[in-house]
Amino acid sequence: MFPGGSGVIAPEPDFAVRIEKEQVPDVGPRVLVVVTGDVDYTHFGELETALEHEIGRSTGPLDLVVDLTAVPYCDSCGMRVLLGASQQVAAGGGVFGLRGVHGQVARALKLTGLDRVLGA
Repeated sequence: MFPGGSGVIAPEPDFAVRIEKEQVPDVGPRVLVVVTGDVDYTHFGELETALEHEIGRSTGPLDLVVDLTAVPYCDSCGMRVLLGASQQVAAGGGVFGLRGVHGQVARALKLTGLDRVLGA
């Protein structure tokens, strides 16, 4: 038993990346990348692969938003992936954004200055 607890350790949330398409009025199609779970050294590769796939299949400027609402933690590996995707999208004349940034993720982005670069 743990003091003040039930003796059960809650499992970490599963990691997942889901791709959705949105139609934004007066803008056009948007790719929404919805991330769930910690974006850390054990999972950053999955996010990187999904983002590279979506960026690579784009035939023109891409409107890409990464939804981090269900991400409680992001380490430097995850931040590197987000920065790299942002740079790739911008190089293709597209727009990159973040949605649902909060808690530790917001603090980490602010401390590194990436909140200004990534539009968090």
